[in-house]
Formats: sequence, structure tokens, C-alpha cells
Amino acid sequence: MPLFSRRWIVGVGVPALAVAQSRADDQVGFGHETYVEDHGRMEINTETVRVEKTIGPWLDLTVRGVYDGISGATPTGAPALDQLTLRQPKTHTPTPSTAITGYTRSLDAVSGASPGAAGGNAALSRNTIPLADSHDIRRGIDVATALTFGANRLTPEFSYSRENDYISYAGALYYALELNEKNTILNVGWSHSYDQVLANSFTYLTSRAIKNSDDFLVGFAQVLTPQTLMSMNATIGHEEGYLNDPYRSVVFDETSLDANARALLEGEKRPSTRDSQAVLLSLTQAVQPLDGSIEAGYRFYHDSYGIIANTIDVAWYQKIGQMAVMSPSLRYYRQGAAHFYDIQFAGDPINDPGRVPRYYSSDYRLSFLEAFTVGIEGTIKLSDQFDLKFGYQRYWLGGLDHQTRQSTYPGANIFTIGLNYSF
Repeated sequence: MPLFSRRWIVGVGVPALAVAQSRADDQVGFGHETYVEDHGRMEINTETVRVEKTIGPWLDLTVRGVYDGISGATPTGAPALDQLTLRQPKTHTPTPSTAITGYTRSLDAVSGASPGAAGGNAALSRNTIPLADSHDIRRGIDVATALTFGANRLTPEFSYSRENDYISYAGALYYALELNEKNTILNVGWSHSYDQVLANSFTYLTSRAIKNSDDFLVGFAQVLTPQTLMSMNATIGHEEGYLNDPYRSVVFDETSLDANARALLEGEKRPSTRDSQAVLLSLTQAVQPLDGSIEAGYRFYHDSYGIIANTIDVAWYQKIGQMAVMSPSLRYYRQGAAHFYDIQFAGDPINDPGRVPRYYSSDYRLSFLEAFTVGIEGTIKLSDQFDLKFGYQRYWLGGLDHQTRQSTYPGANIFTIGLNYSF
């Protein structure tokens, strides 16, 4: 499931600086982020190197490299054993949950192989959701060139990333037009990604699959007063191809049990297309008596899965002397569930295919949920050329459907640190 995020970088002072397309200093930056979920779940360590260089009076180049190390455990999608309500195929006789010893994938049951990552834990507590170990490395690079001709700015961009089970190629083209003595900027953009999902022994995917995505953006930024900046962006997205998560399992109420009394799991099935619409509004207000500024934002999202989501952000940027800026922030996110989400589904693809719904997923990220994020970020100017950046965020995710176990949803700590060199 695509996750939409936006990082706001707002300088303390006159918001018009955020609208005018001023040429930045040449920079080299390094950043590190550690994302750690509670209870030994997922941990992601990200290293980023960014280079910004003005090549000529009309040409700027930005190159960014990313390295992610991913490890830990994540829910498979199957519910805890004590939540199961199974019936014997054809006779519909209830199967006591105490008679079920665990889970195995249908693929593993046929081949005789061990359940692997998608199948769940070998020794599973009856009131604990199954988790699967996950380890991966992602390497990526982004290259953007900004071409400025008077009031016009055109930015083509290309990115590539690779994981053990995923390869992504993406391109984008953005255009900005300055108006009203640079107090107004109009923006339009388009991006396309071509992704290859690779099969491996721990997924329900048996051969390479393709996914294509397109996003279109239109928006503007407007200086309302010397201390007030407003912006609005609207996006439309379309995805098609293989949109399943190949690691996610589902369980049907008439599934068979193997010789070890384990319930057979199947892979999820999502629609092969997804359309989305989003609107983002933000307002920045300088508060000169306090030498700071406040930024508030609201985002509305809707897609063809039936998900409707709302996000509210607020951040305060406080200048401390001449050398530092501190920024506490708060974000609240709430979404409805996809129309094909549940923790268990009717029928069975083999034993009772007539009752099986057209689409089905038990990926908790598609459920009715809410998330809170609180954090603080800071920038300290060490010298004329060096800036130190650091931050901490606490993230909570919780379910609202009263059926998905709360232990499914993670909480996490996020630590960031970075150093920029201007030349």
C-alpha cells in the first residue's frame, strides 16, 4: 500500500522566501534515520547522501543516493488462532479452534516444504498474531535537473531502486511558473513508475509481475501578506498491474487442515487497478514577536479501494539566537478500511469457491485505523558552511474496527541526524 508523506522545510522569517525560486548554495549532505518498532518488530536504517550543484545560471543538478537496511518481523495477515471460526469443507461442521495447531501456506502443503516466511511462526501462541521474519536491502538513486528560464522552471527527474524482490524505475517532470513579482507560483507535474515484483520462495508470487503507476499534480503557492504563505496541491493517481503484497496471507472459513492440523493459508487478491485523489492545503504564518513561525496542513485522500483518509499536521519553527532552529510537531491520521479488508473470508478457493469474494486482503494497513505522530526537529549552524540536523518522532498506529487485534498495529521510534556542507 502506498504511503503518502510530505516533509515541510520552512525557514523562520518571511514566508516569501519559500515561494521565490532563489538559487541555493551548492551543498553536500549526509543523513541517517533509524526506524524501530516496539517489541522487536521491524527496524529500518536508512543512509542518504545528497549533492546539490549549480552548474550554470540556468541549470541546477541534484543527486541523491539511498541505502536501506531492513530487518525484523511483520504480521503475515493471518489472525490469532483463538480468533479463527473454521468449518469443515462440504459438511460445514464447526471446527473447534483448539483443534487447530497453527498455519501453513497452501503452496507449502502441496510441495511438502517448510512454511517459510509467509507461513508464520513454528510455535505460535493461540492469542498471538503470526509474524514473519523479513530481511532486505534497498539501494536507490535519484537525479533531478532544474532548468530555469526567466519565470519558468522545468525539472525532469529520474530514479532507480532495487531490493531483493523489487526493482523500480521512475521518471517525473515538474513545471513551475512565477507570477505577481514571485508572490505566486503555479505548479504542474507528472510522474510515472515501472516496477517489477520478483518471485521468491517466501511469497505467493511464482513468476515476475509488473506494476505501472502514474501521478498528476497541479497546485499553487501564494504570498497573502509579508508574513503569510498559503499553498494548495491536488493529485490524481492511477496504478495498474500486480498490486498485491506477495507476502500477505488470508484464511478462509472452509479451508482444509493439513496432516498436522494446520490451517492452509492463501495469498491475498487485490484489484488490478487503483485510482486515487488527494488535496493538500497548508498555511504558514510568521510570528515576528516570538521570532518563529507556525505551519498547519490538512490532507484529504480517497481511492477506488474505498479508503477515505484525513491528515492534520501542525508544526512550530522557533529561532533560537542566530545559530539554531527548533521545531516541535504533531500529526494525526485517520482512514477508513478498504472494502475488501477483513481478518477472515467466506468459502475457500478449492473447497467452496462460490462463496469466495472477488477481492480479499488481511493487510492491516488497509483496515480502519488511526495514527498519531509527535516529534521535534532541530538545525544548528555550526559554522558558515556546516549545518547539523537532528530529530526524534514517536509514532503510534491503532485499529478502530474492533476485530483486528491491537497487537497487529505497531508503535515506533524514529531517530534522524544529518550534516550539510555548503560551498
